[in-house]
Amino acid sequence: MNVVEKRDFIHSHLHRANEKTINELYEKLRNEEVLKAKLESRAQKSEDDIQAGRVFLREELEQRIANPGCK
Repeated sequence: MNVVEKRDFIHSHLHRANEKTINELYEKLRNEEVLKAKLESRAQKSEDDIQAGRVFLREELEQRIANPGCK
């Protein structure tokens, strides 16, 4: 069954789903939206850091990883 067929099946049977199933589907979809928003926000912050020159050289990063207590 392909994605379109699955969507059609879900759509046609949604009105018969019990509250538990509806709640599970709602939470799953809501969590996906929250994750998507977080990832987009992180990506934008990273782009802003790059544009502002807030980056580390590879050597600096490796040194920070090797010595976590030092800045």
